[in-house]
Amino acid sequence: MIALIKRNIKIFVRDRMAFFLSLLSVFILLILYKVFLGQIQIDGIKEAMGSNNASSDVVTMVNYWLVSGLVIITSMSSTLGAYGVSVDDRQHHRVDDFMLTPLSPIKIEICYMISAILIGSLITFLLYVISIIVLIGGGGLLIGFMATVKLMLLILISSAISLLIVYPFMYFIKTNAQFSAFSTIIGTIIGFLTGVYISIGSVSGPIKNIITWFPLTPLGSLVKQLIMKDSLNLVFKHAPSQIRINYETDYGVLLNFPNGTHFTNITILKYEIILIIFLIILGIVITKLVKINGRK
Repeated sequence: MIALIKRNIKIFVRDRMAFFLSLLSVFILLILYKVFLGQIQIDGIKEAMGSNNASSDVVTMVNYWLVSGLVIITSMSSTLGAYGVSVDDRQHHRVDDFMLTPLSPIKIEICYMISAILIGSLITFLLYVISIIVLIGGGGLLIGFMATVKLMLLILISSAISLLIVYPFMYFIKTNAQFSAFSTIIGTIIGFLTGVYISIGSVSGPIKNIITWFPLTPLGSLVKQLIMKDSLNLVFKHAPSQIRINYETDYGVLLNFPNGTHFTNITILKYEIILIIFLIILGIVITKLVKINGRK
């Protein structure tokens, strides 16, 4: 299995254009965030705090928020892009050759998934490092050793859940053209579903619930809490506590149940565990159904 995982990773990396486009999309998002979304949030903070100017601490905090959103979006898009190796192998019938090896079909599929998660996690972490350096400076990476380890773990979990979300659809995608179209659709809507392109506080009703309970949104909340902690304390140090709470709930740092109580980290952990189990079972069921229908 290790040999096949390495092979899948090498195939993706050797496709320089695909690898370059993965990084290019990151820089495009970075520019989009910096030019548009960041300024909108800064203006909102100035209005809430009754100030005409935004301090450097406010700008730094918003930049951390932007990076947090980029991390979640990229964990989905980069992992999906890496899984494209599987689609290409199916289209060109390379999978048939793998079936002649001692590996079972399930193990072969697991190899594709592991390689995609590893590649997606690596690209996402590289994005985090590059974005922090570009937006904040090298000192912005100094969030502490344990915080960095936790961030890497959250990225790994986010990449895994991202793949599990799209996995049931992948068996219906047979060609690279179909995969490209599917990736484009996912890349377009993921920013809205995670409350990155639009703030959670700007919507209400069913849309707000969809964003709040979308699998990657709670993970995004944990990422924001992790890397924004110090900057939040600096910006809202002398502000009324309600202003900080309003900001955190509006921009997804804290998530609320319909009754107004906040999600706890334990709540998010339980939710993600239940979700992972459900998605794994769903993927297994769909895989078996597709194979049964394929034999008819």
